[in-house]
Amino acid sequence: MSDFWVMAIKELKNLFRDKKLVFGMVVVPLILLPLMGQAVNIGMEQAQKETHVAIVNFDEGPYGALLIKSLQSAPNVTVTVVNATSVDEALRLAVRERQNVLVVIPPDFTSKLRANETATVEIYGIFTSIGAGMKESVSEGRINGVLQVLSEEIARLKVKALGANNPDAVLHPIRTISRSFINGNVVDVSPTIVSSVIAAQAFTIPLIVFTMVMITSQMAAGAIASEKENKTLETLLTLPVPRTHIVGAKIFGTAMMGLVSAIAYMIGMKYYMGSFGLGSSGVSLEDLGLKVTPTGAFLFAIVVFLTIIIALGLAMIVATFAEDVQSATTLVSATILPLAFPAFLLMYTDINDLPLAVKYILLAIPFTHPVVDYRYVLLSNYTPLLISLAYLAVIAVVTLYATARLFSSERILTAQVSWGRKKRKG
Repeated sequence: MSDFWVMAIKELKNLFRDKKLVFGMVVVPLILLPLMGQAVNIGMEQAQKETHVAIVNFDEGPYGALLIKSLQSAPNVTVTVVNATSVDEALRLAVRERQNVLVVIPPDFTSKLRANETATVEIYGIFTSIGAGMKESVSEGRINGVLQVLSEEIARLKVKALGANNPDAVLHPIRTISRSFINGNVVDVSPTIVSSVIAAQAFTIPLIVFTMVMITSQMAAGAIASEKENKTLETLLTLPVPRTHIVGAKIFGTAMMGLVSAIAYMIGMKYYMGSFGLGSSGVSLEDLGLKVTPTGAFLFAIVVFLTIIIALGLAMIVATFAEDVQSATTLVSATILPLAFPAFLLMYTDINDLPLAVKYILLAIPFTHPVVDYRYVLLSNYTPLLISLAYLAVIAVVTLYATARLFSSERILTAQVSWGRKKRKG
């Protein structure tokens, strides 16, 4: 076994033996993110339970009573009619009775409907505490749903009274059927649902890439700065091993840890994002003709691995100019953060919709490629993915070469950024 693999395996063992590191980068995303998603699901389930509605009816006509009857027959809705002389008094009674919503029927409700005018119903969401507001939001949605059904029924009766044989055709003369064309196929799924499924992917991948790049960069920078600060770097470099092997082993070990962590974050984020309804509309990627094949997953893993290697090489170069661990993390953040942040732009737009100059500027940044390449993986379009792999491989080789050259010189021991501190003359 070569010196490189001996040192790489040793580096991997040291990283994976660090229980705190493994817990923070692998165990936490696998446990914490699904638990956070479960907490959101519990909140949504509680919000979907019985809605307690208080109604104050200032209308003496039949339509006010019809509205109350409609709400009483609605599922998961408990109606309490309160007797009040004003809206303020009704709100106080609703709060005392622990109601979620107050519905106010105005005095002119029936008269306006009879005069073929638009009647107004006021809905007050009652917040007794400062929370997520899920219950109040769901309650308002249920009330609006009932009002919509009642409004449709009243309109249908009025149109029928005017002599129309088919009131529905008069009220809704145009009917739409929404389908989507994606990846060369027509699917019986509306564009809204397709967008929600894709939104989950568009949000997750940039976040994971950004997290992995920053975490692994800080790890590499901290390791180099710590050895330099503790004067152990000199001992490491005097070993009878080529310095390129030392650099390669350190980068390889940290990159493998980053890749494992990225997979853990992808699994955790999948469950977390599903709790918000993104991609959980009963439609899967396979239903849209989108899927991650074993070939695509393998190629994407290489893309992520090369991206992490590039970040680690840059971090190690930058860290050699730091005096201590604190300045190393500051330097690395100032260097990597501006390069990784533009990937978030692709959460909200397609790179092909951007101006040509902006597109190529983003593609020149290595950290943009995992976000773009994942979309090629879903489409099983491997040609641009292979071009991206070739580009990342070239950048990785150049970065590793620059890092190795720096470590091969004695400048690795003397380079530093003074941060404006002036040395005193003796």
